[in-house]
Amino acid sequence: MTQRHERSLSIVIPAFNEEGNIRSAIDSVIHAVKPLVDAYQVIVIDDGSRDRTREVALEKAKSDSSVMVISNDGNKGFGFSFKRGVNLAEMEYVTVFPGDNDMAGESLAKLVKEIGDTDLVISYMSKVNKRSMFRRIVSRTFIVLMNTLFGLKLEYYNGAFICRTEVLKSIPMKSVGLATLAECLVRMIKSGYSYKSIYFDHVGRRTEKSKAFKIKNVVAVVSTIGILIKDIYFSAPLSEKKICSTS
Repeated sequence: MTQRHERSLSIVIPAFNEEGNIRSAIDSVIHAVKPLVDAYQVIVIDDGSRDRTREVALEKAKSDSSVMVISNDGNKGFGFSFKRGVNLAEMEYVTVFPGDNDMAGESLAKLVKEIGDTDLVISYMSKVNKRSMFRRIVSRTFIVLMNTLFGLKLEYYNGAFICRTEVLKSIPMKSVGLATLAECLVRMIKSGYSYKSIYFDHVGRRTEKSKAFKIKNVVAVVSTIGILIKDIYFSAPLSEKKICSTS
């Protein structure tokens, strides 16, 4: 049986071709959570990178036993990598951190500090000026669409969130693309889990370009929306909550 700690955290870092960012992403995570939890594990999922992402992450793992590096057999997508990381999570709580390190470590620390009052703590951007106007328009359109379709009032759907590991493992994750986090939020909230939102600082990528608008990613987002509509409105009702954040 996995040992449970008073407050422990698994951090999943999906990464694809992030050779220039993965080391700093891991460092940001460790620096943010180490003072705040009794135990933690950093799970890096290398999504079939063609650069040295895996090698750089393994170098960190050699010097820190809390870091685990897993490689996919080819590029499977953000959702596949996130789900694989969640399945490997052994700590009481689980969250996600971007492999491109475009989220401030201080924002991850804020998420951790908010654990306990609600089942789910989600995050939204405090500033979006480091993104192109086109990406801001697309992001805003996605938010309005999701809120309209599912009767929610979220400020953001693709930011990091934190919840009990058992909760996240109990819900289906059918998306393999970038909309996986949005899928998780909709499923948990529509199942009745309580939540609160806090802002996070978007610091922007330091190297390489964003991979968000590749055709396969756009197709995956559309597919995820279709799956959610089917599951929520045309399938059996979502199961009731099995786990509460307080005991």
